[in-house]
Amino acid sequence: MKLNLRAVDLNLFPVFEAIMETGQYSKAAERLAMSQPAMSAAVQRLRDTLGDPLFVRTAKGVVATPKAEVIYQDIKEALALMRHGLSSQKGFDPKSQAHEFRVLSGDYFEFVVLPKLLEKVESQSQHIRLSLKPILDDSAKQLIHAQADIMLDAFLAEDERIRSEIVMEETLMVIASKHHPKIQNTLSIDDFYQAKHAVLPNRGRLLPLDKILQRPLKQERKIGVQVTQYISLLAAVGNSDFIATVPKYLANLYADAFQLNLFEFPLAVPKVPIYMMWSKAFDRDPANTWLLQQIRDSLKEIKQEIVTK
Repeated sequence: MKLNLRAVDLNLFPVFEAIMETGQYSKAAERLAMSQPAMSAAVQRLRDTLGDPLFVRTAKGVVATPKAEVIYQDIKEALALMRHGLSSQKGFDPKSQAHEFRVLSGDYFEFVVLPKLLEKVESQSQHIRLSLKPILDDSAKQLIHAQADIMLDAFLAEDERIRSEIVMEETLMVIASKHHPKIQNTLSIDDFYQAKHAVLPNRGRLLPLDKILQRPLKQERKIGVQVTQYISLLAAVGNSDFIATVPKYLANLYADAFQLNLFEFPLAVPKVPIYMMWSKAFDRDPANTWLLQQIRDSLKEIKQEIVTK
């Protein structure tokens, strides 16, 4: 049966969202500044409107029915779009407005970009909170469904609902321990392929480096260990005979700390683009626009530092 939106009280949907996120009627009522009787009445109206119990009581609170689980993401996305649309009419003043930004990124962003970004944000506002989340296979959906605001990644999310721009291009460097028994002053292509490599997960796709290597020589690296983040990669190489390929700026930042030698890549390879992505639905959102510019400015300073090194 098609739902008649003209007969629906849209004020009920924030109630639905709050219950889904808190798992308790009392906490949802507290979040929305509602009394318990008003919350109970709203839940009953939701059930009547959607033709489903929606929530079942348990010893710890309530659990959602299958129908509630199915419609939750759509309702959450719709509410997020409405909130963004209304806030865009007011503008965004970081000096006076509290706001939480949700950024999807890897630890490259945390090590390289975050320090400068925090410096910029803190100099303009004491009311901004940055919440960083790891990039997963469904991260593009998080942007689309308003569960995240911005994503920075070397993998481009190819979806027509997502806006993207290249904000940085990183040069690839090879790192090896300063105590490596064979690789010291130079690194040849034979050295590169004969050594065992420490690598990051490919997340179901070829890493940018692997795509590059397939074209000229059609050879594969010998994988010695796979780790989950760059900090582990640097530590593994610094304490073993493994080598690894990492972005130049990251390598320069941590070479001394991990006792690493840096080498130019033994092949002519293109730079790896870093993409900044966000939902097109938030193109005109003033808060999102503000954070995008802070990230651009931070990366501009980083790129200038790279040139001088």
